[in-house]
Amino acid sequence: MKLSTKSRYALEALVYMSVSPEGTPITIKQISEKTGISEGYLEQIFFALRKKGLLKTIRGKSGGFLLGSDAQDITAGMVVRAIEGSLVPVACVSDLSACESPVRDQCVTRWLWVTMSDEINAILDSLTLYDLGTAFVKGGDTA
Repeated sequence: MKLSTKSRYALEALVYMSVSPEGTPITIKQISEKTGISEGYLEQIFFALRKKGLLKTIRGKSGGFLLGSDAQDITAGMVVRAIEGSLVPVACVSDLSACESPVRDQCVTRWLWVTMSDEINAILDSLTLYDLGTAFVKGGDTA
């Protein structure tokens, strides 16, 4: 399973927003200048994030974007799934009937895919924008 650039950039942009002054709308241009992500690409990403409620739009002269919830309430998993959809590595993880293998009832690897999927989701859901922003501000690497 490979995550797209969109999900990586979505997370990067929202972490940047999480360390910005709270309650101050941030424009796509500001985020682009600070992160190096193109404005056009950010517009595509923010459209998807807004649809999932992870961002709010503030209109007007001092407008821009705000996080849809507190940074402590938005997980990395929520952001990545807003862009990627399901994070299962193979279809049978979420729906065994999706498996077309003639040996699906005796599949010896499905437990691996289910375990892997569960672990990936657990890690992504255990880290919030606040957690990632704190690591960013400290300049630390959590690995």
